[in-house]
Amino acid sequence: MWFNCTYGFNNPFMNFFMPFMDFNCMPYNFMPFNNIFGINCFNRYPIMPSPPVSVFRSGQQRTQNNNLENRLAVKSSEKITVSEKSSSTVKIKTAKTEEENLVHGVKYNKTKGELLAENVIAGLPTDRDPKNPLCARYVKKAVVKSGLGPYINGNGEYCKHIMRANKNFKEVKVKASELASLPAGSIIVYDAYDKFIDKEGNQRRIGKDGHVLVALGDGRGCSDIIEDIPESNRAYTFIPV
Repeated sequence: MWFNCTYGFNNPFMNFFMPFMDFNCMPYNFMPFNNIFGINCFNRYPIMPSPPVSVFRSGQQRTQNNNLENRLAVKSSEKITVSEKSSSTVKIKTAKTEEENLVHGVKYNKTKGELLAENVIAGLPTDRDPKNPLCARYVKKAVVKSGLGPYINGNGEYCKHIMRANKNFKEVKVKASELASLPAGSIIVYDAYDKFIDKEGNQRRIGKDGHVLVALGDGRGCSDIIEDIPESNRAYTFIPV
């Protein structure tokens, strides 16, 4: 009987050959009559059950989770890199913008400058007397209207002292050939009898009270009249800040 094969105690034949027979080296699923009626006829050892499917699934799930975490980590690092690049790009653009706003080393305030240029034009007199120029009056009135300082008495030449005490402006040294390229709102002051060359190449002189004007940003200046900016190496220049 096959049932006695696993019970070698009553079977001399099996007791003799069993030590030389290693049935474990053969897959039990391919051995004939194996596990008949729940009895393992050819294997001395208990049949080990296959690992549950959930074990493999959990292992696969763990691998997938690890892969997902790795991908998220890579994406996160990429985002940080992009963010750093973006921030560095912003810094570069900001630096360039600040450099563009520098006028002879001073940070030019475009808002103040354009407002002052608009107000000095708006305040031009309609009955100007060429024999009695009032350049200082109209420049100072435009400064007050723009909220850039109080009205202080003094002629055109004296305006250099007034502007030096005004915190809304910064004095810079500018060559004669660069005066016409100053941005809107820059104030230029000339001493009395200062010599300059006009656009026609004629040599002229500033009047006895000196002169002051507001640059319009297009090569012209304005006070009580709109005129070409006189080129003088002795002029005093003030940039709105």
